[in-house]
Amino acid sequence: MKKERVVSFLLRIGLASVFGYAAIAAFLDPISWVGYFPKFIRDMIPEHTLLTLFSIGELILAAWLLWGRYVFFAGILSASVMLGIIISNLTLLDVVFRDIAIFFSSIALSYLDTQDHYHA
Repeated sequence: MKKERVVSFLLRIGLASVFGYAAIAAFLDPISWVGYFPKFIRDMIPEHTLLTLFSIGELILAAWLLWGRYVFFAGILSASVMLGIIISNLTLLDVVFRDIAIFFSSIALSYLDTQDHYHA
């Protein structure tokens, strides 16, 4: 059980750092980040608003992961976000290929939480 708690903690720290970094970087340099959203979404929602809302969501997700409660759902949400980023940017696979590892780390975190029904 102790090993699973350590693994959960490490996965949560790793995922939280990814979402936290992306959110902060998007606030500091929005031009570099807004292009990862599909054009049809950018056409529906002003780019600044879209990026701000998404970044706030990423910060909330990072905090949730660090909080360590309802880890299964945080992992599923993390995986969903990463899958959306991957699918939306398949033409940029040279850039987003790392997100595949983040996606599977999120799935692993959710699976780990279902194994022992604990909340780290």
